[in-house]
Amino acid sequence: MKLLWITSSYPRFAGDGAGSFIASLARALVTLGHQVDVVAPYDPAVEPYDLGGVGVHRFRYAPSEALHLAGHGRALHSDQRMKWVVPALMPGYCLAAARTARRLARAGNHDLIHGHWAVPGGPIAASVAVHVGKPLVVSMHGSDVFVIEHNRLYAAVARRAFERAERVTACSEDLRTRAIGMGLSKDKTVRLPYGVDTARYGQGEGQAQRERLGIPSDAPVMGALGRLVAKKGFGTLIEAFSTVIDAHPEAYCVIGGEGDLGQELREIAERMGIRERVRFQGHVGWQDTPDWLAMCDIMTVPSVIDANGNVDGLPNVLLESMASGRPVIGSDVAGIPSVIDDGRNGLLCPPGDAEALAERLGLLLDDAALRRRLGEQARADMLAAYDWSTIAERMVEIYQQALDG
Repeated sequence: MKLLWITSSYPRFAGDGAGSFIASLARALVTLGHQVDVVAPYDPAVEPYDLGGVGVHRFRYAPSEALHLAGHGRALHSDQRMKWVVPALMPGYCLAAARTARRLARAGNHDLIHGHWAVPGGPIAASVAVHVGKPLVVSMHGSDVFVIEHNRLYAAVARRAFERAERVTACSEDLRTRAIGMGLSKDKTVRLPYGVDTARYGQGEGQAQRERLGIPSDAPVMGALGRLVAKKGFGTLIEAFSTVIDAHPEAYCVIGGEGDLGQELREIAERMGIRERVRFQGHVGWQDTPDWLAMCDIMTVPSVIDANGNVDGLPNVLLESMASGRPVIGSDVAGIPSVIDDGRNGLLCPPGDAEALAERLGLLLDDAALRRRLGEQARADMLAAYDWSTIAERMVEIYQQALDG
């Protein structure tokens, strides 16, 4: 197949985490023999790197470098509210994206148009699909559903795209259910989780990471990795760790990632008197994640529904941690319980419940055999059903359904 994608996020440089799961799926489809052309926004951070056979076409939409803010996870402040300038940028963004995509579609005679994120990718892709008379697929990833739930204009244009689409995918059943509640046809919607590059994970070496952070080789490490935004629940983790450290004073908590709440999270750790035991590493390049995860004895994915109602779809770090053979504690929210089978391949706890998270952390710290069993089963499950090659094959089936009408 010849596929044309429209996305608001795609890795801008080697190791960039923004849209890395989009790129992973694109490369897996290329490996299966399909052609993938991606239309993505320009960003000042863009640098040349190996695209793995994927055609990436960047469009500019703002009058200055500093105003290219509408893509790559930069449009929302802490994933809770849209930055004030972004709505003013959207007309130019949509026009530039559609112009680039239409030119490629006319020249390339693509079989199918795929819009990533219900907004803005869905409506832009719908306009292109109508223009060239090709089937449309739309994928929902998380914050896009939150945006259309809270903005009637964006909801209206997303519904038009849903109506035009032959198939709509959601990375979790939670997203699928919420979109159906906003008028999406149940019959054309399918849950398609993200995948993970199982060959990259499980082979990491964590000692150099520990040395870089000044952590002894035998000290237990609890990790969390992601953007420092409210819905990731890292504040809950810090609160839980303040209890855990009483019984395990040798333990460390390492939080990797950047974001709007960095200073606030540091202040929480300081206020609780555990700042010396909580390491804020900052940016962790995607190429470094196998070693970073190998450093951790326990991984946490403490996602919450934030004050404005936003929540993760299916955190990529969950799949990467499990593929690394790490025992994972995740919140029982959104797409996480669709992957973690509590007590079999990981542990679940109520979102935002620091006491419950502390109890489960203590349980794993005290039981090496349990850590080993959960980690081994987690990796086995990723190998069996979540490798990107498997997810790409399922994506091809969805494309074929769309082509067949």
